[in-house]
Amino acid sequence: MRAQGYVGVVGPGAATPEQVEQAVEVGRLLAGHGLVVVTGGLGGVMAGAAAGCAQAGGLSLGLLPGTDRADANPHLSLTVPTGLGEMRNALLVRSCNAIIAVGSSWGTVSEIALAARTGVPVVLVDGLRLFDEVPGAGDEVREPVHATTPAEAVAEVVRLLGSGAEDARSLDGRDAVVLGADRQAGTWVGVVLPVTGVGQARLVSAADLGTLVERARSQASVALVAVDIPIGLPDTGVRQADVLVRQRLGHRGSSVFPTPVREALAADTYAQAREVSVARTGGRSLSAQSYALRAAILDVDAYVRGTEVGEGDQGGAQEGAGLGAHGRARPPVVEAHPELSFAVMAGAPLHTRKKTPEGISERIGLLTAQGIRLPADLPAGRRGVDDVLDAAAAAWTAVRVVAGRAERIPGRPERFSDGLDAAMWV
Repeated sequence: MRAQGYVGVVGPGAATPEQVEQAVEVGRLLAGHGLVVVTGGLGGVMAGAAAGCAQAGGLSLGLLPGTDRADANPHLSLTVPTGLGEMRNALLVRSCNAIIAVGSSWGTVSEIALAARTGVPVVLVDGLRLFDEVPGAGDEVREPVHATTPAEAVAEVVRLLGSGAEDARSLDGRDAVVLGADRQAGTWVGVVLPVTGVGQARLVSAADLGTLVERARSQASVALVAVDIPIGLPDTGVRQADVLVRQRLGHRGSSVFPTPVREALAADTYAQAREVSVARTGGRSLSAQSYALRAAILDVDAYVRGTEVGEGDQGGAQEGAGLGAHGRARPPVVEAHPELSFAVMAGAPLHTRKKTPEGISERIGLLTAQGIRLPADLPAGRRGVDDVLDAAAAAWTAVRVVAGRAERIPGRPERFSDGLDAAMWV
């Protein structure tokens, strides 16, 4: 069964900060499932959902009540100035295959009621319990259901629309996949998995992330990309994601490299980068290992922000509404940490080191136990096999994110001047 593609996100324009954060998460998760986000086009919850969708490289549509496109929030992909006033609420409902309501207002109540009355599925997040008192569902009425978190709400919508991980299909009818990516000897190595997380792993490689994604989706639609590289670069200090994951990994915490501040990554030499780091972090220098990841970090940063240039591109960077270096809408990208992924698979941080024969064997065993079939020509002694296994662990995490089972660390991501969510997923 293939999912219908349009989900309305409704809620008050005068939303609380918490409601806006919830809407951002709803928009991001919907985009991760390849679903179009439809809103009323204005501020508050509507702007939050469009912003989350944009961060994940998704497509959003704003149906404005007035006739001036300038009234629209800046995060939308497309806007339609309907000139219908509050009557545009009915147009929004009839344009969607499901509705998620974050918070409540009188306008939101009207959209929920219209949806329920016309049989459109509605999931309520942080909403009134008023609807529990309305007479139950009949032949033409579909009662709203309640969710406690954005992830739960999106998972319910995905289930209702038939695009759950156990039966996921891409919008063009082909089987969807996820991509896990890691660096290997100056290039990218990727592991492509079915979005169900079970089945044969396929390897791809490329010099830049944009080309890696294109090679992964040359045969299937990529639902999500998970990279073992920081997303969201601090301007000063340290990222909470790095601190919390380091603590979580205990004796394996040294595998989490502190993310350099953005200004240090702009430095031309390691010596200059160290000076900048000391000045911008209150005295913390920058390790050579962290600086060695400079090209990869900037590659991911450019891809996520839509300014990358892929292999063989002659025309310059592709910017704006979710287009990558190859002119197609980018799949959403999240940050993963393989050692954390393996720790969750095993139930505790591993004691073996990833480059040793024992560590490689243990990690292959953990992936195999998850139903992932690694390539037959991947012997434990092969050079760089640890990077392939790390990419496979990142792909495993991507499966969990798509299915709504993943944990985000920290739960509420930090945002720096780049406006990106700084958090790791597992």
